[in-house]
Amino acid sequence: MENVVGNVTKGHKGLGIAASIIMVLLGIGVFIAPQFFVNMMIWIFVIGLMIYGVFMIYDYAKSEVKNGWSLTSGIMAVILGFLLVFAPALARAETFGFMLAFMTLFTGINQITASSVMKKQGGSGTGWLLAAGIINTILGFFFLFNPYVMLFAFSIIAGIYLIVGGIALFASTMSSHPAEQ
Repeated sequence: MENVVGNVTKGHKGLGIAASIIMVLLGIGVFIAPQFFVNMMIWIFVIGLMIYGVFMIYDYAKSEVKNGWSLTSGIMAVILGFLLVFAPALARAETFGFMLAFMTLFTGINQITASSVMKKQGGSGTGWLLAAGIINTILGFFFLFNPYVMLFAFSIIAGIYLIVGGIALFASTMSSHPAEQ
């Protein structure tokens, strides 16, 4: 496999180094100000929800095949987004927490199902996928009933990911050779 970092940065190590430094600094920032980080993620979620809704409505309008569920989903997403903009911070945090809890739960269910299908088709390594699915399902139920614990855990996991990912990107960037033009 070709050096992906070299291809992405087109041989410019400065870009990879800058991205890795930003990742590490953001990761440290998560630990210094976790409430700010969670608040920032909630606003990104709200804005993303409204953009998604507008896209669904636009997609419905331009599509030759009219799917009423797409239009309904788009309208509901825009309405929920506007309601969250004017909602108290606690309501935004609860909604964000529940959305991430459901995503974790459904990811786990999907992994368990995929493991079963892969096993029936003779695939190998399905045990790890099944284990990940069980863990995600349990975490999804736990986070569903404890959304504030999930928000706290999310910021810790995101901080660790940013720091470790930034260090790994830095190491990959420093070991990469300039991509040939």
